Amino acid sequence: MVLELSYRSHRIFVLIILLLSAGCTTRPPVSDYPRISSFAITSAQETELGKTLARATRAHPDQSGFRLLPNGSDAFMMRIALVEAAERSIDLQYFSTQDDTTGKLLLETLLHAADRGVRVRMLLDDWNLDDFRAGVAALSTHPNIEIRVFNPYKTNDQSIFSYVGNALSRHDQFTRRMHNKALIADNEVAIMGGRNLGDEYFEASADVNFRDMDVLTAGPITGKISQSFDRYWNSPESYPVGALDVPESDGPEIAHLREELRQHWDDVLHSEAGKRLRETSLTKQLKSGQVPLVWATAELAADSPNKIEQSSETSSSKPEIKLDQLVNNAQREFIIITPYFVPLDSGVEWLTSLADRGISVRIATNSLASTDMVPAEAGYSHYRRTLVAGGVQLYELKLDRAKPSVHHMFKASSQNGLHAKLYVIDRRDLMIGSFNLDPRSIHLNTEQVLVIHSPELAEQVTTMFEMTTAPSVSYHVIIDDGSLVWVTEEQGQEVRYHCDPQAGLWRNVTSGFFSVLPIDNEL
Repeated sequence: MVLELSYRSHRIFVLIILLLSAGCTTRPPVSDYPRISSFAITSAQETELGKTLARATRAHPDQSGFRLLPNGSDAFMMRIALVEAAERSIDLQYFSTQDDTTGKLLLETLLHAADRGVRVRMLLDDWNLDDFRAGVAALSTHPNIEIRVFNPYKTNDQSIFSYVGNALSRHDQFTRRMHNKALIADNEVAIMGGRNLGDEYFEASADVNFRDMDVLTAGPITGKISQSFDRYWNSPESYPVGALDVPESDGPEIAHLREELRQHWDDVLHSEAGKRLRETSLTKQLKSGQVPLVWATAELAADSPNKIEQSSETSSSKPEIKLDQLVNNAQREFIIITPYFVPLDSGVEWLTSLADRGISVRIATNSLASTDMVPAEAGYSHYRRTLVAGGVQLYELKLDRAKPSVHHMFKASSQNGLHAKLYVIDRRDLMIGSFNLDPRSIHLNTEQVLVIHSPELAEQVTTMFEMTTAPSVSYHVIIDDGSLVWVTEEQGQEVRYHCDPQAGLWRNVTSGFFSVLPIDNEL
């Protein structure tokens, strides 16, 4: 028995030494892998999209065209239309990509585009790539498709010990992700916003629906989005997919993937849900300039890809800096829509100081019941009372249907949770993109937002905010007799709750556990 214990102890000791020594290694640099720099096309004016937009931009000098996409199915249809309309190039940059119904439809459309000679560049974060790895490997064999992965956890020539060691010793870098989201066609038209690629973002999931927002952009601002994409695409953190631990695809596997995607496309087209895909004329409308746009001046505030290499204590956020500039000039109103809201003490001081000088500060975020990320909600709960006491109007979204199992609290477990990131200043300026008002967006992840100087679009989002915070679909968090109270409307009657409503015992207990951990700066 003593010998057995000694042997086990020895093995554990050796394992610890291996992990510690592996932790001293680093991931091979991107220069170890063949990779050629490439950039957005500069002759897009020769395409149908380019010719159409050239006429429109001449009529609106120094402005770009925009169209909000609040509806999930419309946002997906517009992505399909953009890919189908592209003649020269398609660039995609996403934090999360899933191999589900809409994911396969988009891949099939991208394959068709590549087959007709369109250059496709896909830049994906490594956060949620597991389900997509086989498809990535197969797609990357197409001569017109190139895929890169940002800040990968592991390359194919690293041992498991090196991987685990890096994860332990370089935890700060590996938890810092590329959160940007964009799809660009012919360097002329783009979609930017809060949506990742997955059924839950496009009203295509039977279980989950994220309330989100994208914006279609056309004209000069699209070139700025392409420039940001190029910086990430060519950065030292973007590894060619061949450098990753993904299965190699041979001819039969590629043919099988194509057939699977083709069959999936046919099945969807012959379903009731595919009726809109069969009948849509969006591609033709995009090429002919018939899609209604609001024209306005705009700016892009995008983090540099090397933000993840900077210390979280010293890193700066381009979206935060721009938001701070806009809000400091506010005269009347500041509206915030963000799913993950962890303001910390500095943010609370900033927001309550705005309220002190007469600015109406109104915030819509998830409730404990509707959130898909309980730890973030636990961090937010630390600041509710001080915010409300300081004059900030706080609204939390209701869960309008029963939740799935509580065991999905670290995944998308809300039925109708908020995921949009929107900021409106004086109903004059609109900020939309991937940026949440939390430490992760400010100090850890890379983000990008569009700042659109348009009273018309700002008013549209304000109207959506009013609908989102109506008493029948939200909780107004107030202080009554010294305690936090959630005020709502049920069956036409005012109802008050004295603890997080609809969340259930397990979520309240779990939130309480995370709320005592000193992790707010990581949320």
